[in-house]
Amino acid sequence: MFVLLAGTLFSFSPLLFRWTSDESSEWLFLFWRSVGILIASLVALAGGSSSRRVNILRAGFSKNLLSGALLACMSTAFIVSIARIDAATTLFLQSLAPFSAALLGWLLLREMVDGHTWVAMGTAVAGVAIMGTSWDVSNALGLCAAACIPLMLGVYTVLLRDSKGRDLRVQVVFTGLIGMLIGSVAAFATGGFGLPVRDTVLALASGGGLLGVGLPIFNAAGRYVPAARTSLLLLSEIVLAPFWVWLIVDETPAVNTVIGGVVILVALVWVATHPGSRLPLTS
Repeated sequence: MFVLLAGTLFSFSPLLFRWTSDESSEWLFLFWRSVGILIASLVALAGGSSSRRVNILRAGFSKNLLSGALLACMSTAFIVSIARIDAATTLFLQSLAPFSAALLGWLLLREMVDGHTWVAMGTAVAGVAIMGTSWDVSNALGLCAAACIPLMLGVYTVLLRDSKGRDLRVQVVFTGLIGMLIGSVAAFATGGFGLPVRDTVLALASGGGLLGVGLPIFNAAGRYVPAARTSLLLLSEIVLAPFWVWLIVDETPAVNTVIGGVVILVALVWVATHPGSRLPLTS
């Protein structure tokens, strides 16, 4: 339920980006979004003594750094994609994450994927295939950026399962710092740092509000849910995000997108109502 809640919060991100003005820069949005993430993570780390915070930062430093970098790269790919193609295409390509998560979970963590999860994954793929018939392939960069998200998300969910002994709030600090670096360098290379105040506020809300609240919930729940099932439950974001932009900013999805979304929703209900056990492949 908490993973589903996190996905619901994440689903509002495309809507906030669509609300920005036409002169808004995707890289500046990424920069201020990352600032919001950093502020939220520092607030979360504010409790406790300074010596304890130092120990928290040191524990599992390399894995937290890698996880934070993956989150920052996913955020970058999302913004690059959503700026060039419709929200439905971006989010539904992201829904391929269960495959990479299942494979990596099997290879690295020796997690067995239960039959109910495989059925749900197959159903979700059918939904994605239906949606794919209406995709516009005119923008290769946006499509490639969206296709990279499930690969990185699969690696991230596996790292999340191997999080014993480290504080997951630290990786969110790295996410903010690395995202700020990417956004500032790209903004400088493409023409400056001017951004309307309204767009800056939307970016801060996207990072500090949606991700700042959603990521801790997702990270806490992800410790106890197998990698493939975590990605499947996050399909709530995939289903809801196109709905919000259709309802509020009138970005109308194709008929096949709606049909495919219903199929994915069926997969979500199936995996949520048929909890399977996580079994090792070796005794």
